[in-house]
Amino acid sequence: MEKNRSMDLPKMISELQAERNRLDQAIIALERLSAGKIRRRGRPPGWLKVEIERATHELAQAENVRDEPGSGG
Repeated sequence: MEKNRSMDLPKMISELQAERNRLDQAIIALERLSAGKIRRRGRPPGWLKVEIERATHELAQAENVRDEPGSGG
């Protein structure tokens, strides 16, 4: 029964580092938004579109990994 409860530490570390990177990117995006105090009309800036697309893609990948059989999550 101990083997079932063993942890894959390198995988956990990698997942936590990826999560930290996503949080850092989200913080940077929010800081950029707050720096532009003047509200603009129209489309959001190009960098924001890229950030949103990247974050959406990473979130979808993370959900796919969690949904895989035997992932433990």
